[in-house]
Amino acid sequence: MRLVFTICAFLVLSILLFAACNSSESVKSQSSATPATSPAPSDNARRITATEMHDLWEKGKILVVDTRTEPAFKESHIKGAILIPAGDVAAKTNELPKDKMIVTYCT
Repeated sequence: MRLVFTICAFLVLSILLFAACNSSESVKSQSSATPATSPAPSDNARRITATEMHDLWEKGKILVVDTRTEPAFKESHIKGAILIPAGDVAAKTNELPKDKMIVTYCT
């Protein structure tokens, strides 16, 4: 559990979300914890905080996807995360659940 919090804290700015096709959620603005000098993301992906991610994870409402390489994934990863290397994400979007928020991370 400590590993999840540590990784989440480190990844707050690098968490990406690939919205499910059926998603009706609007894009939220970045967290107020993000420095005002940070440029707005150009990919329109919703950013969430580590706290939001943890709350959704406890409720079983997210799927965590590790987009690193297989050796990096085998070395360490967030408990429950699945591996889909960054280059394969677009090809596998149809295989991802439509009823959960998809949270991706890398380092």
